[in-house]
Amino acid sequence: MSDRAAIGVDTGATRTRAGIVDERGQVLMRTERPTDPLAGTKGIIAVVEDLLERDADLDVKVECVGVGAAGFVDFPRGAVTFSPNLIYDDPFIRDAVESRTNLPVVVENDANVAAWGERAFGLAQGTSELALITLGTGIGSGFVVNGRLLRGYGGAAAELGHMVIDPDGPECKCGLRGCLEQLASGQALARMGREAVEQDPRSSILSFAGSADSITAEHVARAGREYDETARTVLRRAGRSLGIGLSNVANIFDPEVIVLAGGVVGAGEAYLGAVRDQLVAMTEAQKRRPMRLDVTSLGKDMGIIGAAALALDESST
Repeated sequence: MSDRAAIGVDTGATRTRAGIVDERGQVLMRTERPTDPLAGTKGIIAVVEDLLERDADLDVKVECVGVGAAGFVDFPRGAVTFSPNLIYDDPFIRDAVESRTNLPVVVENDANVAAWGERAFGLAQGTSELALITLGTGIGSGFVVNGRLLRGYGGAAAELGHMVIDPDGPECKCGLRGCLEQLASGQALARMGREAVEQDPRSSILSFAGSADSITAEHVARAGREYDETARTVLRRAGRSLGIGLSNVANIFDPEVIVLAGGVVGAGEAYLGAVRDQLVAMTEAQKRRPMRLDVTSLGKDMGIIGAAALALDESST
């Protein structure tokens, strides 16, 4: 076995994905399972053990494990300190996984590992100043500043999803109101879609979902792609909110590139166009340089690749 490899785990609110990744960023083997919202750590251990049971046919040596965990992460302890959308049955993830695998384990915020993956193998390779925004059920963000991950004092730095955009807005699970997560994420699109069909029950959002209670972000996006104006209004509204959030990113961090990732990126041009237009309008008003805005090239493997790359990098230092 000549190649180094690591297991990378990407823990999301709905799916926990993992893969064996070599040092060139190639995913050699994958697995996934539904995330138990009450037992996140148990799901992480399950996917790691699944891969270790099947890695004998690969010409690599699995040296370590990297875990991207949704929530605030105390990096030195490898523990999750707060997660608004997922409960970890054992918040000390590093110790729990190490005890089952006898491999060194690195635990980091899921958006942070995604940012590291983009810098290592994605569109932002070699970039020293990078902002990565993950748009799924919630909104996560990872920042590379001067070539290093930004973690902050307690591991909760740069949580863009919980930046307050409207203090009178919807209540967020984090305890605040009007967070960007409640205005531009998948859960926001679903909520705004339900509100919209109350005003326009003829909208195809309702036709695709079957009932108002069943509306998801995908139903809103699908209706928007079919040029349903009610859906497109919802998508534009959410996109403008995200554009405001990205303008704040530009003001605080001045990154070389902002990369968008996650399922909501597929919501279509009504959403992404509004994001770009709002960001451009606000940065041009301040006479800022043009801000590069990209969509990840790593797709669903982004978190897996980033977690593995970070684990390999940490094990080399």
